[in-house]
Amino acid sequence: MNTRPTFIERHSLLLFLTLTPLLSLAIPLFLSLPTELVPLILIFIPALMAVVLTSFSEGRKGVVALLKKLLQWRIGFKWYAITLGLALGLRLMMSMLAVLLGWIPTIQLNSWSLPEFIIVGVFALIGAVMEELGWRGYVLPKLLANRSAPYSALLIGVVWGVIHLGLILPGQMNAGAHWLPSILCIIGLSGILTWLYIQTRGNLLIPILFHAGQNYFVFLNGGLTLNQGLWLLTIVTFMIVLVLIFLYGVTLQRDTVKGRAEANTT
Repeated sequence: MNTRPTFIERHSLLLFLTLTPLLSLAIPLFLSLPTELVPLILIFIPALMAVVLTSFSEGRKGVVALLKKLLQWRIGFKWYAITLGLALGLRLMMSMLAVLLGWIPTIQLNSWSLPEFIIVGVFALIGAVMEELGWRGYVLPKLLANRSAPYSALLIGVVWGVIHLGLILPGQMNAGAHWLPSILCIIGLSGILTWLYIQTRGNLLIPILFHAGQNYFVFLNGGLTLNQGLWLLTIVTFMIVLVLIFLYGVTLQRDTVKGRAEANTT
């Protein structure tokens, strides 16, 4: 039997990190789609690439194993509290910093109607599931197998951030936003998500919860311009990452053995 790895098996990670941003940028660049539709399509690309590449390299069993990661809900209540608290605290810290900088007079809430709160929540959850299945479900474990946590978080953050540049093109959702914080804030988020993934022993639900939560709690950042929000998100996420490095070391893995035991507590 020929057991020689195929091209896709040998280069699946490189293919994901190359094709995902290329496809994501091609959509707003070359397709004339409604502005509202572009981000909805982009969020599915990481998950789609993860499933397709897994299918080619690992077959049906690999795809089933990948999708089963979405059902890893048995984890200590502590991590649900930490995750939602961190997502909420991040957005509150942004508004508090904006007040200190004089950008807004006080913390303001976006004036959403009840249907808008529901719609934003649904799309925040769908987007988080699709993106995290690709980045933390597929890419991160492959990177961590041979590379350090900081390297993995940075590489994912840069590629993931480049994808978001498609949304700042003329006519797109974030048109006019500065490119630098558009990438840096994603790198900061990647660092936090990597820490959550490592400390919960590869649990995917917790990164999904944080991802969706911090997007949903954007209603706490009323009164901020798009660029102000991006710069504040960059500052706060980098502050959190620095605190995590101070507490857990540059590998983000201190007390991992203890964390594993706690992660399995229900």
